[in-house]
Amino acid sequence: MVKSKFLTALLSAALLAAFVLPVLAVTYNPGVETGQYVKYGNFVGVGQGVEAFNDYDWLKLQVTDVSGKDVTLLSTSQFKNGTAIEGNDTTSVWNIETGTQDSVPSTQGPIIAANLNQGDTIPPPNTYVVNSTESRTYLGVSRTVNILSASLSTSDYNATLTYVYDKASGMLLESTTQTVTQADPQPVVTTISYSVIETNIFGSTTNPSPSIPELPLIAVGVAFVVILIGVVAMLVLTKKRK
Repeated sequence: MVKSKFLTALLSAALLAAFVLPVLAVTYNPGVETGQYVKYGNFVGVGQGVEAFNDYDWLKLQVTDVSGKDVTLLSTSQFKNGTAIEGNDTTSVWNIETGTQDSVPSTQGPIIAANLNQGDTIPPPNTYVVNSTESRTYLGVSRTVNILSASLSTSDYNATLTYVYDKASGMLLESTTQTVTQADPQPVVTTISYSVIETNIFGSTTNPSPSIPELPLIAVGVAFVVILIGVVAMLVLTKKRK
């Protein structure tokens, strides 16, 4: 009778360990290294107040330092007439764990953590999540990307934004923002967009082979416990039959 209760307890523990896995927190790590960059172009501005956006030629963000969760980006940019855009040759430190630019919260940064998945939150806390993960082609290279889509509304305007981030590096690849401002006699619609025209973050892996993701250590530990419990249960059964 005692052995029977012991065996029942073992099997119950095995089932609980197999089906009640703890929820793992998202790990935020940089996916870039010093020297990598993304150069943007295809700037389009439609609507009032964004006409100058069409005069942008290019904007380049280059990684100059990676330290812990901090990534330092050097910004260089130029108008189509050859003059520098305001903010040219400046650096900013982006913390991909807290979602800050130079220690100030920023909800629309050019870089997020690497290897996030659909449903993972994007810092700062309580702001955005990765809405979807899919494959897209940029510069002739197939990449897995994380897409952030969001809507913002106030009494004065409604805005929608779509950011597409390279999953492996966390760098922004394209952006589209549309704003509808309440005005008389009719609302004013403005749209701005841009996308990558040159980069070295893709490396040589143009079409990486699919791989089986590594199990988290905690899941491996649970699997070991399940196997161990099963072995003990078999030994008890064998001993009972003898």
